[in-house]
Amino acid sequence: MNGPAAADVVVNGVRLHFRLDGPDGAPTVALVNSLGTDLTMWEPQIAALTQRYRVLRHDTRGHGRSAAPPAPYTMDMLADDVLGLVSHVGAARFHVVGISLGGLETLAIGLRRPAGLAGIAICDSRIDVPPEGAKAIDDRVRLVREQGMTPLAEAMIQRWFTPPTLAAKPAYLDSVRQMLLATSVEGFAGCAAAIKGSGLDARVAALRLPALFLVGDQDAALPVSLMQQVQSQVPGARSAVIPGAGHLSNLEQPAAFNEALLAFLDQVA
Repeated sequence: MNGPAAADVVVNGVRLHFRLDGPDGAPTVALVNSLGTDLTMWEPQIAALTQRYRVLRHDTRGHGRSAAPPAPYTMDMLADDVLGLVSHVGAARFHVVGISLGGLETLAIGLRRPAGLAGIAICDSRIDVPPEGAKAIDDRVRLVREQGMTPLAEAMIQRWFTPPTLAAKPAYLDSVRQMLLATSVEGFAGCAAAIKGSGLDARVAALRLPALFLVGDQDAALPVSLMQQVQSQVPGARSAVIPGAGHLSNLEQPAAFNEALLAFLDQVA
């Protein structure tokens, strides 16, 4: 497929919306979204990446313009969605980069090591689910099933971004809010189940390919020390810390995020 292009395709039994940008023949970078967002969350990365990479984005099942099959979903199911799209666009060699939920999908793909995968970047992704985390997931799913996404959206905005950003109120905060509000209840509940049941913390040490673990230094959901502890379990893995960034570090500090990501991609491309 020649880009740029935006289309819907049935992959892994579900209709997914995707977009492809960048030069034909370049290595492909698949960008995978956080819970409650759509493919537009990666806009601050596109100009930098498409100078030398072909960029594949999609709306996770249950999000954006993709279909929302009944919950629950599994992490392997979400990983298969990404790999199906990679195959659909004909990417012989590719990288996968994911943030939050997308980072968990990325790790699941990396553990599988499909042919052509050159490297992965796991960004602001907590791979363990302690008891309090599992309870929080259950509470949020119960809330959205009873009242929809509206009461949860503002709480997630407050949790994802740093106080200076919240005070400044940049335009992208409202964009993220609208993404959250547009997420289907089934999509949120399904992906939350995938997070809760992933079991990736017990498997991460088996990862054997180039990997970057990237985290914002003010991520309320993921202390830097915890991300670096996970990174230390993976032979040869790199780490990057983004100053002044919360949970969606690619939006809050895009220049620093792009620099760290491109340094990794260029080294393993």
